Amino acid sequence: MSLNEKEKLILETIRENPFIAQQELADSIGLSRSATANLISGLVKKDYLLGKAYVLNEEEPIICIGGANIDRRYLVKDTMIQGTSHNVQSRTNVGGVARNVAENLGRLEEKVMLFSVAGNDAEWKMIENHSEHFMNIKTVDTIEGCPTGMFTEVIDENGEMVLGLAEVEIFDRMTPEWLSRHLSVLKRSKYIIIDLNCPKETIEFINGFAGKYDIPVALLTVSVQRLSNLPSYLEGIRVLITKHNETAAYFGMTIETDDDLKIAVKKWLDKGLENVVISKGNSKIGFGNQKNGVHIINYSSNRGERYNWGMNEAFCAGVIHSRFQGKDLVDSVIVGLTNAHHTSNSLYVVRPNLSKNQLESEYHTSLANNIFYE
Repeated sequence: MSLNEKEKLILETIRENPFIAQQELADSIGLSRSATANLISGLVKKDYLLGKAYVLNEEEPIICIGGANIDRRYLVKDTMIQGTSHNVQSRTNVGGVARNVAENLGRLEEKVMLFSVAGNDAEWKMIENHSEHFMNIKTVDTIEGCPTGMFTEVIDENGEMVLGLAEVEIFDRMTPEWLSRHLSVLKRSKYIIIDLNCPKETIEFINGFAGKYDIPVALLTVSVQRLSNLPSYLEGIRVLITKHNETAAYFGMTIETDDDLKIAVKKWLDKGLENVVISKGNSKIGFGNQKNGVHIINYSSNRGERYNWGMNEAFCAGVIHSRFQGKDLVDSVIVGLTNAHHTSNSLYVVRPNLSKNQLESEYHTSLANNIFYE
């Protein structure tokens, strides 16, 4: 968005003195305080200033677009029997695929912005109070009359989800028109991560927009049902991160062996994607790209897979963080798989002990003891 001369002068003045009082700012540019306040409000709406404080928006963040919701899980303590009640342990967590990726990245000391929608309700306040410590959430819009997204699942004694319920109609509000209000921020991003909670046309819009400004895009699947939101045209997506069961459903195939996993990766690559990652549990990744073919990485550990939530988000964050740290693709995939494995042994969708130093230490331990690459 173009700026007029007064707006440019305000930005220049604030850049020189970020702590300037509003009356002093008004006097310095020769306007009334009310006129200056209106111009500042306009600069906030155009994303040149962040919030009420005079914070210039000049950083190049990683932007995560998609789900922010409440997760409710019921962990069954005994053998599941249909048609009867069970003793359970319940947990309520802040979740959402895009939000989970953003929190992982924030804990890894990356600058992150979350783009999402939520209701003006207690559930959003819970998400806001938790998330604001790890990411910029000023681009989460609250919508009156719509409840914040809610995901409920029942987990059996083996850690497998036996029933999932999603109340996420609000995510249909994440339209291209909604995103268009934040184009000045999107243009400054160094990476865009978007999940399939977004409508198909929104993902197609982001892919085209990012291509115009040479911004890499990672696309994460979220469920079999939401595969209908996949763009018809996948060329331009830097990386697709998905699960083996979602891929199996999409292509109408079974994925049991490593060879099956390699074939599935190739099927995605044939659609024009630059890089593809398919996870199979918390200990196996099939990945490939157009240049270097398809490979399998296994993570061997005495600690078995316990929980299935949050792993692809942890993997995605580990890979992207590592690439910005200068690691090559294979090492970045290993970091991502390491983060996913440790996340699967936590009751939380984003493990509380995650930090930049912690993950780097776990990565070196993995290289020495746990990783098998083929």
